[in-house]
Amino acid sequence: MIDYDADVILYYGDINRLGYNDLSTLLEKNSEKKDRVCLVPVTYGGDPDAGFRIARALSHHYTDVEILVADACKSAGTLLCIGAHRLIFGDRGELGPLDIQLSKPDEMFESMSGLDIIQALSAIQTQTINSFRNYWVDIRGGSRLRTKLAADIAAKLTESFIAPIAAKIDPVTLGEHQRAMQIAFDYGERLNEAVSSLQPQALVSLVSRYPSHGFVIDRKEARTIFKNVTSPIGPQIEIYDLARDLTSGTPMPPQPAVLDLIEASKKIENKDAESDNTAAGTTDQDAPTHDGSNTESAENESDAA
Repeated sequence: MIDYDADVILYYGDINRLGYNDLSTLLEKNSEKKDRVCLVPVTYGGDPDAGFRIARALSHHYTDVEILVADACKSAGTLLCIGAHRLIFGDRGELGPLDIQLSKPDEMFESMSGLDIIQALSAIQTQTINSFRNYWVDIRGGSRLRTKLAADIAAKLTESFIAPIAAKIDPVTLGEHQRAMQIAFDYGERLNEAVSSLQPQALVSLVSRYPSHGFVIDRKEARTIFKNVTSPIGPQIEIYDLARDLTSGTPMPPQPAVLDLIEASKKIENKDAESDNTAAGTTDQDAPTHDGSNTESAENESDAA
């Protein structure tokens, strides 16, 4: 992995401004940057503004950006992928829709999907049409009422059924959700204009056509969304394995961890080499030398004489 012709960076945690600042600092301090970078994001999402800034920072410092998907890379993590020239998709990697999470009203530490109210409106619309149709058919078919009168009665029955449900939707909250989803779409559109990473109509699918925040987009489906998706090969497999070793079984940190994996790999190899040398030195010290054995034997013979 040390010989891989790219800088390799692990981003572990929520996508936020702290992570963006740490990543920017790491990139600015690297005076020997290569032309290519391989970012390994492990995240459940976060702030789309920070996700956009991270993607832009990578394209500013490197001419070739690739993202290795080693584990969960959701929401704002998927937004990062739109700004990459290629995706290297591990067997256990997964993306998610561009579903922005919003704070729940009157609730602390709880969030809701930006699609919740949009999907609620869609469900109400479908139910309204179905209810009117069923009422109208039943009334018209079960009585001798005229078509217009049957339709008026069906409309009033449908209104009495749907109105209490629709009244619970706050117009202000609806506007917030629509604006949040538009933010994700606009950022994705700008990133895609720079690298043309998406298939036609893929951005619309990522924003509006998945049913939940946690919906799994695996490598097979990712190929229907992104133009350039490959499996890890050669040193990329080592990067994938190291990233999983560092993050699997480790709770998501309260603040994102940004790590240069090449430097981490060197430290691991140096530590292993030092351990091997220490073990070898201990073995040599404990083993009796040939000269020492002869000296001890001569002293024993002298004492016996």
